[in-house]
Amino acid sequence: MTHKIKVQMFGNFRMDYNGAPFVAEKMHKESQFNRMMQALIHYSDCGIAKDKLEEIVIGERDIDAPHTALRVIVYKTKQKLAQLGLPGKNLIYLEGGIYYWTPDIEIEEDAAEFENLYNEACALEKQMPQEPESAETVCDEQTKEIEDRLLELYVKALYLYKGEFLAAYTGETWIAQEARRYHTMFEKIINEAAYILRKRKKFKGLEKLGVYAAKVDPFNEWEELIMEAMVETRRYEEAEELYTDVVDYYLRECGIYPSSKLLEILEKYSNQMNHAHEILENIQEGMNEQEETERGGYFCSYPVFRGIYQASIRIMKRTRVPVYLMLCTLEDEEDRQVQSETKINKYSRQLKKCVSESIRYSDIYTTYGKVQFLIMLIGLKREDCEIVKKRINRQFAKKNPKAAEKYHVNSIVCEL
Repeated sequence: MTHKIKVQMFGNFRMDYNGAPFVAEKMHKESQFNRMMQALIHYSDCGIAKDKLEEIVIGERDIDAPHTALRVIVYKTKQKLAQLGLPGKNLIYLEGGIYYWTPDIEIEEDAAEFENLYNEACALEKQMPQEPESAETVCDEQTKEIEDRLLELYVKALYLYKGEFLAAYTGETWIAQEARRYHTMFEKIINEAAYILRKRKKFKGLEKLGVYAAKVDPFNEWEELIMEAMVETRRYEEAEELYTDVVDYYLRECGIYPSSKLLEILEKYSNQMNHAHEILENIQEGMNEQEETERGGYFCSYPVFRGIYQASIRIMKRTRVPVYLMLCTLEDEEDRQVQSETKINKYSRQLKKCVSESIRYSDIYTTYGKVQFLIMLIGLKREDCEIVKKRINRQFAKKNPKAAEKYHVNSIVCEL
């Protein structure tokens, strides 16, 4: 019978022995057993130096005899493996100052397989014809064959990457270093695969690539690949929705808006959108609000708000109609932003409603951060802005009488 340990290092750490999960994975993530197994498995091909293993397992803890402590931990790890049903006595052995994992039990590690596929792809890239040959068809066929194989390797490697390397353990120095190294490989795989798909006009594949990359490596702006695919396949309405959703998602989840580079890319694709010819009445109908209300301000996504803001500055310069920008932030009694995710989810919804009910029908507002709202007040006087600020605080206190003792809305106003 072949004995095998299958290990997932990307994303959540998991060990399976002959198809069944290790009982030990239920142990605390900082356990010495987990640290020992992670290091031995990851370096199972070449072994791991005694000093390095000692540094990983014992770390910076003040121990009088670290060498002895390491031998004790190795012994206890062997005992634990025997309790878990692994055959053999010398599963971990020391030879020439290096600890090795036994060759009798096969190791299948996703990170090692990922790196093998990456290295194979890098070697294959060097075989790509550099100069056009006299027989162009031969060169084209050779290039296509290599690109087909590259794409196959990229996709296999891509789906092994399910998240950051040992994501729950990145406080460990060696794990943080490996995580950065693998992430660099992952980025190259995505970019190279995207290049081939783009070149072949396989935009459904490009979109699928972007969706997966954004899922396993969030907030690294892979959404630009999805946007590109949507624009190239003329799905303009979906692309417009994605544009606003991406900005809203970054603001809601991280309290940040995407980098200027991503916004420029998204705007570039949005400018390429061509709508079918329509008569003016149909165009106007398509732009009208779907559910028009008689009260409350106009809520829109940040990109839309940004466009209205820029247009308002131009209008203001000609008409001299005053426009004020207000930033509302929910803070605690020490004037700090709310940190608790539970409270953020609860009070951000309440604050949105308070803002909407406290401003006029013609005023505009948007989410900016998790507990922040931007408001554009048009045609008011400075003293009117103070009234709006008090009204928002009063509405919040009314809806949250207990919370109002600890939290308040801090509003800053500036004239455009």
